[in-house]
Amino acid sequence: MSDDKALLLVLDLRKKEEDKALELWTDAKNAVINFQKQIEQLVQFEGIYQRELEAKSRQALDMQAYLSYQQFIEKLSKIKLRQEAGLVQLQQQEQRAKDNYLEKQKQRKIIETLLEKHKLQRRIKEAKAEQRLTDELVCSKQARALIDKN
Repeated sequence: MSDDKALLLVLDLRKKEEDKALELWTDAKNAVINFQKQIEQLVQFEGIYQRELEAKSRQALDMQAYLSYQQFIEKLSKIKLRQEAGLVQLQQQEQRAKDNYLEKQKQRKIIETLLEKHKLQRRIKEAKAEQRLTDELVCSKQARALIDKN
């Protein structure tokens, strides 16, 4: 029984670790989603400026304005590339957080399995003890019956 108390304390600790790991994984997933949205916005923004440049190019557009558009579009493209590299790092962090969560979950399940095994062993012992008592009771009744006969 004291083993179970120790296991229950360990189980409580494992549950807390699992909850914290789940929270970290959720935060990492949200960070990836937000970063992906930022990249999508950059792509949309780049597309808007590209279409605007093309539309203005059909009309009279001076060289300075054309170069300004080109430089801005290139700058957006470079920012997008940096963001994509950052996204890869965030995705790796998310994977590590997920792996950590799954490991914590596995550890908790191991402790729960041990506790269940202990409960089952305790029930088996109790059933055997009860059977022994029943057998002893039956034997003593039979012995009394034999003594009473004689």
